[in-house]
Amino acid sequence: MTSVASVSGRLNPPPKRWLLPPPVEGHRLPSDLSPAAVQLLLSRGIGDTATLHGFLNPPGVPYDPGLLAGISDALPRLAAAARGRETVAVFGDFDVDGITGTAILCETLDRLGCRVIPYLPDPVSEGHGMNSGAVEKLAAQGATLLVTVDCGVSDADEVALATRHGADVVITDHHVPPRERPAAFAIVNPRMPDNRYPFPELCGAGIAYKLATALLEHLGAPQDPSLLELAALGTVADLVPLRDENRYLVQRGLAFLPDTQRPGLRALLRRVNLEKQPIRAEHVSFQIAPRLNASGRMAHPETSLNLLLARDEQEAERLTSRLEQFNSQRRELTARATEIAVDRVLSGGHLPAIIITHDDAYTPGINGLVASRLVELFNRPAVALARADEEHLVASARSPGAFNLIQAISQCEDLLVRYGGHSAAAGFTVNKLDFPLVTERLMHIANAEQGLFGPEPTLEIHAEGSLEDIFNPELSKLRSRLEPFGKDNPTPRYLTRRARVHNWGYVGGNGQHLKLQVSSAGRSVDALAWNYAGDWGGYDAVDLVFQLAEDSYRGERRTYLRIDDLRPAV
Repeated sequence: MTSVASVSGRLNPPPKRWLLPPPVEGHRLPSDLSPAAVQLLLSRGIGDTATLHGFLNPPGVPYDPGLLAGISDALPRLAAAARGRETVAVFGDFDVDGITGTAILCETLDRLGCRVIPYLPDPVSEGHGMNSGAVEKLAAQGATLLVTVDCGVSDADEVALATRHGADVVITDHHVPPRERPAAFAIVNPRMPDNRYPFPELCGAGIAYKLATALLEHLGAPQDPSLLELAALGTVADLVPLRDENRYLVQRGLAFLPDTQRPGLRALLRRVNLEKQPIRAEHVSFQIAPRLNASGRMAHPETSLNLLLARDEQEAERLTSRLEQFNSQRRELTARATEIAVDRVLSGGHLPAIIITHDDAYTPGINGLVASRLVELFNRPAVALARADEEHLVASARSPGAFNLIQAISQCEDLLVRYGGHSAAAGFTVNKLDFPLVTERLMHIANAEQGLFGPEPTLEIHAEGSLEDIFNPELSKLRSRLEPFGKDNPTPRYLTRRARVHNWGYVGGNGQHLKLQVSSAGRSVDALAWNYAGDWGGYDAVDLVFQLAEDSYRGERRTYLRIDDLRPAV
């Protein structure tokens, strides 16, 4: 079994194998590109000029929403609700994708004359998807139409309950439908068997946006381009592939954000020092989305939805301050819980095939963050569990790659209250009395699949060169054209060998970040390893794997290296 060492109080994680960039020979890209630029393109499967042009300018985008499965049934019903000023409930999931998609449909239906009731479930007591209690409550409030966002395609019982209460249900979802599909009035989902939509990778907010634009056109109402702001936030946050139409939605939406007219988004951008600044996908991933997710992790997601829908500047500021408090609490709880989880792994003396950890310091809202951090450190699938109530535990699970979580968890179905997810991220609720049996079964499954040794951790590198090569204006321009970065179009990761180290030290409230000043080929720059999980050896020269990042220093934007890995130079 793989052992884990801790030196001077700092964790030494398993070393990563560097996957070097592809060779530059044999491509059909423009001949004037530098070797680093060619590697950057080849690393994402772009090897000729035509493919490059198709990536940057996908043909046919944006696609006709009329091609979406189920939309031809949904539009007449939504139009009737608008004309009749019906009470429409919009039931969304509680993550950023669901929240932004809910805001899109709430704004659109309200504008068209409906009385709109937004509903986001409580992450702990209700969990993902529709539930009977919510359906009963919405029916009692007079909803004659229930529209889902980012959920519903697996909720046959709840749809049937709404129908018995006299409410039609229009489902908008992007998850794979089960064999038994709900008897809804319409199911708008590009993964349905009768779908003709050419791009099935839209997220929940993307589908909500396409439905909203189609409904406005159906009723002859003016389009609202600002809805793209919300679609872009949901698309980046949900980690769907940033190619094809998703790339278009994010590019257009992020372009609108600096001049947004939504008081809530303006207040949020001010809070993260991005007001009137160009917004990139990284800003959404690391600054905006965590704050929008924080309310659901620490309390209830309605704070984030209310912020997006706010029309008053003072209310927007109040809600933003509340989100900032939630986010600070989330960071503190996550840091403490992760420290406990890591100590548990280290005290075991070896890495199990799957890490399963439970402690009273964990909360349901941060389980996924703890599991993700364990995956990053140990390259093992990880499950973190917290107390849901006196009788139940709720779990979030993450996988680093080949290990299929939902397949493994589904083999414990007889022991679980509920479960869901996909291969890389999943969750379940279990009775405390059954927790030891679930642990034993998951361990057995992981041991049988992975054996004594887990998968070797790897780090994909997209281009190699000196710091002068990496900061070359030509490469910087190409990098900008390739944005936005995300799933299937990763943020470029570079390798610079034999960079000289001039200064170093630990920074942060707990000295958890390693800061270096390095130089290569005449270019000197700061480099930062966030939450550095290792021991710095005081090297004179290092091989650095990094991404380019920006921060604000004394009112000026500057670029630094965000270190992913380093080794002493040979």
